[in-house]
Amino acid sequence: MRRPLPRATYSVVLMSALAAGLISGCSTSGTPSDPEPSGSGKAQARARASAPASAESLGFTPRRLDLPVYDYQLSPSQYAKVAEAKQALVTACMKRYGFSWSAPTPAIPRQDRRYGVIDLRAAQRYGYHLLPTDTSVAAESGAATPSKEEMAALTAGQLLDGDTGESRLAAGYDSPVKRVRGKAVPPGGCAQEAERKLLGRDDLRSEAGVVSRINTESFSSSMSTPAVKTVFAKWSSCMKKAGYDFPDPLKSIGSADLNVPAAPKAETELATADVKCKESVDLVAVWSRAETSIQRGMIKKKATATAAQRADNATRLRNAAEIVKKSG
Repeated sequence: MRRPLPRATYSVVLMSALAAGLISGCSTSGTPSDPEPSGSGKAQARARASAPASAESLGFTPRRLDLPVYDYQLSPSQYAKVAEAKQALVTACMKRYGFSWSAPTPAIPRQDRRYGVIDLRAAQRYGYHLLPTDTSVAAESGAATPSKEEMAALTAGQLLDGDTGESRLAAGYDSPVKRVRGKAVPPGGCAQEAERKLLGRDDLRSEAGVVSRINTESFSSSMSTPAVKTVFAKWSSCMKKAGYDFPDPLKSIGSADLNVPAAPKAETELATADVKCKESVDLVAVWSRAETSIQRGMIKKKATATAAQRADNATRLRNAAEIVKKSG
């Protein structure tokens, strides 16, 4: 028996179904490899929607960090490839039930914001706001609400935990949906069927949670190291000379209003000073060295789990390439 699904639940179920398992090994906040939240999702979506741009129009290549944990996560470009394949699989599956389905197009971040803004030109133009992307964010704004039947076919009333690969009942369901329009629904619906094809096996259990914890815990631990505390103090001193009083870069980010669609002059000036001070004290290099050391130790302790997650990501990419080739 299925209880009526509250309207507000649709978008949560939809996005969870499409995201779970897709970015295994990636953080769910900020960018796919970024544990530091980058502000309001709605505000960032509006900013992207109001300022679409090609990569060439930026005039520079956004800088990305090189950390050990990134070897066990999907990069933004890899995420995009897997998302394209999953879209094709879900669309084909939904068609079996008579639905013309178009999944939300994910907005792929261009920058690495783990340590805040680290590109001078990005700071000068966008402040602490995310750089514009080429992808549509119409679905993020909830433009289309799927029907109950569509949700049943998509999820079978189940959600996949992206960290563990285990299913649970979605809100509003007493048991998994078995049939839609007289046709059998695969376990977990079209979303989980797609993930099984990407992963190449029926068992969706994952070690993504292990990698995610390394990603976030190493970030937190690194800020307590003597080297990082020292470089934060140097950065703070530099910022005071520029007229700002912040103990560390995260506090300066927190002072910006990311609910506005574009960075005001005061924000771009602050972000510019932030980046210049980071460069003057070599903050990014010092911080990344400290975190690299921490991550290597954590990865070594979880060698079996991290190796398994890297293998799963490689499988997804390999299968995604074949799926996109066949669907194209």
